[in-house]
Amino acid sequence: MNTMKTPGKQQAVELATYKRASAVLRKKIAASAVPDEREILPANGRIHLTLTGKPLNAEQQKALFGESAFSPAVMRELADDGT
Repeated sequence: MNTMKTPGKQQAVELATYKRASAVLRKKIAASAVPDEREILPANGRIHLTLTGKPLNAEQQKALFGESAFSPAVMRELADDGT
């Protein structure tokens, strides 16, 4: 017994209406989007990065990421255990 049915005319019309509405919505969202100058876009299917910045110093790291979860004592203990 085949329970699969081909979509009726009404379903086909509803599907076509939905597809048109979603395409219009995608276009509207894309048109209203403000490009981010910091966004990295792929070129020829690859993302190319040029790392020309300087590494963060300790104060900048602390300001950006907060206090380190590992104290120097914990790091020494990890190094001594080899794990």
